[in-house]
Amino acid sequence: MICQRWTYRVGNSTVMVDNAFNWLGWAQERLRVNDETVQDSRGLFRTHQSYAEPWLTMIGEGELSVRISARLLSIQCELLVNGERLEPEAYLATRWSGPKNSWPPEADWRPARRGDFMAVPKAEAAKG
Repeated sequence: MICQRWTYRVGNSTVMVDNAFNWLGWAQERLRVNDETVQDSRGLFRTHQSYAEPWLTMIGEGELSVRISARLLSIQCELLVNGERLEPEAYLATRWSGPKNSWPPEADWRPARRGDFMAVPKAEAAKG
C-alpha cells in the first residue's frame, strides 16, 4: 500500500486525513480527530472521497469538510472549516505491506518527499 497523511491543526485539535492505495485499484481513507477515527471508507477504483463533520467554532456550530482526489501522479487533500481552506501542518507518507482495511503502525510514518504521490507544495517538498 502507498500511504499518505495530511496533518492539520484546527483550534486545539489535531486532524489527520489518511489515504492508502495499491496498483490493483484498492483505496482506503480515514479522518481522525485527536487520534480517534471519525470517518472511514474503502473500496475499489475510488478517485474521489469527501467527508463532512460538525465542528464547534469560535462563533458557534460549523462544518469541517475534507475532499480527497486522485490526480494523474498525486493524491490531493483539501480541508475546510466553514468553507475556509486550511493548510496542512505536516505531510507524511509510508509504503506498507499490510491487509486491506488496516493501517501501518504510527512509527512507520515519515515526512513526505518527492515520489510519495502527494500534492505537496514545492517549497515544502523534501529533496530525495
